[in-house]
Amino acid sequence: MIKLIMFDFDGVIDNNYNLSFELCSKKFLNITVEEHKKQYDGNVHLEREKMKERDTGFDFLKCLSDGRKDRKIEEETKSTLVDLVKNFKLGVISSCHEYGIKDYLKNNGVDNLFSFVYGLETHKLKTFKFKKILNEFNLKENECIFITDTLGDILEANEVGIKTIAVDFGYHERERLQKGNPLKIISRFEELIETVKNL
Repeated sequence: MIKLIMFDFDGVIDNNYNLSFELCSKKFLNITVEEHKKQYDGNVHLEREKMKERDTGFDFLKCLSDGRKDRKIEEETKSTLVDLVKNFKLGVISSCHEYGIKDYLKNNGVDNLFSFVYGLETHKLKTFKFKKILNEFNLKENECIFITDTLGDILEANEVGIKTIAVDFGYHERERLQKGNPLKIISRFEELIETVKNL
């Protein structure tokens, strides 16, 4: 029985792929869309280290995080989260800075829905963050589900034994997501309500 739903942030709660690519283009010289997407085939921080010879020094993560306070949540996303929190504990696991995510959640009036936000300040690896949450909330792997939009996230969750639901409206397309063997791939955020309740 699922007790906790963990959400990736970028591409899931905030569908900001175009902005991410635009900012990443300032960080890495001549980066292509495919190279940008490939960064999320594994742990994004480890993948970006492989491109350090093309790094301009532009602080991509700070710029992305600082701009979150001006971004608006989709109504469908907000109403779905409000519905889900009636039956499940909710949290955010991200590869980005926690302060920007907290700003976004607060400014959109949904910060009270989440029990935690763990990002880069907690650890670079999502596997570490998954284990931390299982320990903190005294949960078993099969009592959690992770909602994400990238293959790399699915693979990190698989490593810890946590099942995933993937969304194909974020950073990765359905074909790439299928390589990680998520429980299900959905195309609208509101599909989560029935999907999670039926697990």
